[in-house]
Amino acid sequence: MSRSKEWTRVLDPGTQALISRVPNCTHQEVQSAVSAAQAAQPDWEALGFQSRRDYLLKLIDVLRGMSDEIIATLSREVGKTAGEAESEVFRGIDCIHAACSIGPEMAGMFLGSDPTILQTFYEPLGVCVTITPFSFPFMTPLWSIPYALATGNTVVLKPSEKAPSVACLLSEAALRAGLPPGIFNLVHGGHSVVQMLILQPLVQAVSFVGSESTAKQVHDISRKAGKRVQAECGGKNHGVILDDASMMPTLFAVAGSAFGAAGQRCMSLSVAVFVGETREWIPKLVEIAESMIVGYSGDEETKVGPLIDRSAKEKVIGFIDRAAEEGATLLCDGRDVLVPGYLDGNFVGPTIITDVETYMECYQSEIYGPVLICMQVDTLDNAVDLINQNKYGNGCSIFTTSGKHAKTFQRAVNVGQIGINIPLIAPYGPAVRTSNKASFMGDRHVPGKTYWPFFTTTKTVSARWDQ
Repeated sequence: MSRSKEWTRVLDPGTQALISRVPNCTHQEVQSAVSAAQAAQPDWEALGFQSRRDYLLKLIDVLRGMSDEIIATLSREVGKTAGEAESEVFRGIDCIHAACSIGPEMAGMFLGSDPTILQTFYEPLGVCVTITPFSFPFMTPLWSIPYALATGNTVVLKPSEKAPSVACLLSEAALRAGLPPGIFNLVHGGHSVVQMLILQPLVQAVSFVGSESTAKQVHDISRKAGKRVQAECGGKNHGVILDDASMMPTLFAVAGSAFGAAGQRCMSLSVAVFVGETREWIPKLVEIAESMIVGYSGDEETKVGPLIDRSAKEKVIGFIDRAAEEGATLLCDGRDVLVPGYLDGNFVGPTIITDVETYMECYQSEIYGPVLICMQVDTLDNAVDLINQNKYGNGCSIFTTSGKHAKTFQRAVNVGQIGINIPLIAPYGPAVRTSNKASFMGDRHVPGKTYWPFFTTTKTVSARWDQ
């Protein structure tokens, strides 16, 4: 039990019922977690990759056995539907599998030429910190933690104080899997705890996923403190719709991406770009949005659940208010949605905004809610220019039956992740989740098989034996 005098209430986003309280850990508690990780790291490194991999494989088995509990917790605490929560669990476990396969890449290099031998090998950094958002409290920690552990590091996880319970289940799973004490450590709290963690002298690397403003703070503090840092942040993902696409499947895909999980996904499509005659499809999109049931995450018919908390709801409504004030048109307005039986919930219904100019706040900022901006351009080149001029470079999609158009698009857009007839880009397994421009700060993208060197240092030994 934490000795902190500062505790934050965690509320069910659909009912406002109290779920738990989470501490803002004290400086001594943060220091103890880091010290435990430091003390455990040498023995963990000495086990070798195969033994560390075996622990991770055991962790997979344990998490699978706990999946129903994890799914229920995600639904209650974050407001995800059962399908959304189940998908997150599947993808998180898949990340552990990918980390278990990096053995050949970690083998290094050996060149023997008598009498000189050249050898390159990799060593862990030591204590690594992972800081994660509320939106994917199971999957996002598993983007980085398995790679840190597989390479011989120990970790300290600081989850969002808005959704702390899944991190506790991850910690419990680590214990059940038999991970030695000090290998996986958990601290709770807000910005002050983040800063305390980063400034701990024993911490060597910081992995962060979250908002753009916090990412910049984490990146700058980490750099100044001499830490290796990676920060994924911010996005304004465009979906480009060509007139050779199949209309209704495309519109359903766009709506599901934009409004599913209440728009609280970093890879949600938040701008639909209708090219040429496809602008005539917009009324159909409005019909689909209006048909999507907004409700409590535990209800089977729900398609759009609640936002994480009251401040998130007020923030999203503020964006919609200011868009209307700036002259945009609301084709579908979710500000006053009412969910019978859940009148205190943090609900915002699907919202579609058109007549938007690129200078408007609703286009310039990441709203992180069930809000879709619809824009119209004449050509594919115009759509590419629109994407490339946006400050974010997280991802974008194109909907088309033309391989030529898809190939042109994927080469021309300056973003990290591209979907072709895929509305919600979510690379899995060994694939790298890349971001460009203002969507990324740091040394190396996460996760994927090319991510593990972030947690290692390289040594090259040249040896000569004359006897």
